[in-house]
Amino acid sequence: MGFKITFNEENAVSSEFEMVKEGKFEATIISAELQEFNGEPNFSVGVEIRSDVVQDHQGAKILYNTVYLIGSGQWAESTERKRDVFLKACGYRGKQELDLEKVEKEILNKNVLVTVKHKPNKEGKVYPKVTWFDETKFPTGAAANDKVSVGEDDLPF
Repeated sequence: MGFKITFNEENAVSSEFEMVKEGKFEATIISAELQEFNGEPNFSVGVEIRSDVVQDHQGAKILYNTVYLIGSGQWAESTERKRDVFLKACGYRGKQELDLEKVEKEILNKNVLVTVKHKPNKEGKVYPKVTWFDETKFPTGAAANDKVSVGEDDLPF
């Protein structure tokens, strides 16, 4: 094989990963995996901050966000509400029975508006996590010169 590359040491600058800041971002669902936790179904969802909308962190990925689908006890009502908000953000309407294996495939590449918060893991390291899904403000994309305007009323904190 005759493959060649050009190495340039000047490009080998070590820089730390820039964490996605907290806030609201237009994103696309790039992965969805139906899983089970304590016998109940949930989705592990990955999103990518859209590059077709002018905003910070374009192209950044936020992976391993859990959307619980069924709750129990004191969390049942809250979990059901969050699930339904998530499904509405993905384009589902009305009242209907959903086959979760179909939903797993259908939500891929859906544009959504996500709220990102910084959350620590078990070791105390902080990561950006999607804490809320809303309907996109740009369902078919935005022109390169359009700007996303996020005001104080849009922020959850």
